[in-house]
Amino acid sequence: MVNLISLISTLLVFAVVLFGPVTGDAEEITAEQYVQKLSVLTPVASNSIRDLAQQAKHDFPEPDAKFDPFAYIPHQQLTVPTGAKVMIFVPHPDDESIAASGLIQRVLEKEGKVRVVFMTNGDGYTYAVRLRVKNARITAKDFIEYGKKRQEEAVQALCELGLQPEDAAFLGFPDDGIDDLWESYWSNLKPFISPHTLFDRPHRKGLNRWEKYSGVSLRDEVELAIKEFSPDWVVLPDPRDYHPDHATTGVFVLDALRTIYTNEDTFPDKVLTYLVHYKDYPRAADWSKEISVTGVGGYSTVSGKTLASTKWMSLPLSAEEVEGKRRALVAHASQLQMLQVFFRNFLLPCEIFGSLDLLQVITVPQEYAAYYKHLAAVDETAAKDHASP
Repeated sequence: MVNLISLISTLLVFAVVLFGPVTGDAEEITAEQYVQKLSVLTPVASNSIRDLAQQAKHDFPEPDAKFDPFAYIPHQQLTVPTGAKVMIFVPHPDDESIAASGLIQRVLEKEGKVRVVFMTNGDGYTYAVRLRVKNARITAKDFIEYGKKRQEEAVQALCELGLQPEDAAFLGFPDDGIDDLWESYWSNLKPFISPHTLFDRPHRKGLNRWEKYSGVSLRDEVELAIKEFSPDWVVLPDPRDYHPDHATTGVFVLDALRTIYTNEDTFPDKVLTYLVHYKDYPRAADWSKEISVTGVGGYSTVSGKTLASTKWMSLPLSAEEVEGKRRALVAHASQLQMLQVFFRNFLLPCEIFGSLDLLQVITVPQEYAAYYKHLAAVDETAAKDHASP
């Protein structure tokens, strides 16, 4: 009997280590403590996306109503209205699952629609490509194939959340180059060339032959996507994110919204931002102290004062929604070897977003353009003259 009790106790401890968060007084649990005993993967592991997605369900506990992983920063609760149309812009495949998979599920639960726009295919991750091909020398073709793989994983992840493949749009701009388009390659006359794929333009059907890897082309693509979907909410990377692709994606989307408002006097009901790469985010409180005094890119002061007034809004998630997020993250199989621990940090019973007002949306891209002394109007005129027969 003693041995049986000992065996049961051991099995219970093993189950808690695999599946359960830290227990105890909910008010004393930090985000880091909550996720430290969670795993992105269930005990069954596989290299197949299909097998990974079909693993046994995690037994996520229903979050205690008193447990708020972002209690240290003032915020309001985000309420998703019925039938909302939400457009989410992400720099790379997997960012949608990390930052907004709970929001995606909630919008669908409320009979709304979601369109996810991927700025890049995530085809510039050299370390991951080296692990994948295991050759002494990797080529442009290896990066291109890797990007196709990440596209497939992104579609699988969205399907795990309840979306359809047609709810994803891949713009195909250069991974690890979005900031270059804004800073140095605004005009189509001098396009950026990806050091990874060696492309100088997006490769997809139906493109205008004058479209290049340029700031003006990306801004126009984002503007067109917004006009075609006509979203009630627009969700984008916070311009203060440390990752250059994230920060500048945020600025590009804000610039497109500014242009649409200027020309058509239309503006979404909500403009929300999300963080992925920032100091100790989302595990500890340090990020909340630093972000209020930083600007675009996290390390600069550009637009710091404009963004300092950003209001924060949280979306509490059910256990089922957290499980949906885990399954979406697992669908990004090519990233698990490098990022499993990083993914785990976002398996919180809550997602938090910044909320921008009209003045912030208009001001941030203007301030960032002034910082780089953009002559956008001149560049665009020159490009049109060049394109004329």
